[in-house]
Amino acid sequence: MTVKPQQIDCHEVAELLYEYLDGELTSKRADEVKSHLVDCAPCTTLKTFEERFVRFLEARTRTRGAPEALKKRILDEMLFKHDES
Repeated sequence: MTVKPQQIDCHEVAELLYEYLDGELTSKRADEVKSHLVDCAPCTTLKTFEERFVRFLEARTRTRGAPEALKKRILDEMLFKHDES
């Protein structure tokens, strides 16, 4: 008998999406996200957008490199948001 992963909601998927795309979730949590994505068109659309956005950023920074001011702003934003959690 196969046990279906616990269903999670769209909000949880959105919060876990980058970790999911980067392969940083536990296999159980990744299965939960994957299962949700199979059944939820809006979250699948969000996933597709985020995948394309990340590829765009990677290509853009690979060819020209990100300006130091942008790197600092992103790092500051990430640290600020982390402190709010």
